[in-house]
Amino acid sequence: MKYHICDKEATPEWLTLESIDYIADCLEACETMEMLADLRAIFPRVALRCASIKVNAVQRQTIVEWLQVLNQDEAAA
Repeated sequence: MKYHICDKEATPEWLTLESIDYIADCLEACETMEMLADLRAIFPRVALRCASIKVNAVQRQTIVEWLQVLNQDEAAA
C-alpha cells in the first residue's frame, strides 16, 4: 500500500520546542504502523526526526521497525 509522505520543508515554526514536544507526544501515542504512516503524511520529515529522539527507547525501536516496513512497501509500490 502506498502512503503519502509530507513533502513540506520544516519551517522554524515546526522546529520550536513546543512543536517538537507535540510531535514527540504523537509518536509516543502511535499504536500501529498505520498511525505512524498518518503522522508521516502530516508532519515534515525533519520535524519527525527531531521529535523522535524525545520518544522512549522502546517506542523508538518500534517506530524504527515500522519505518522499515513502510519504506519497503513504498519501494515496492
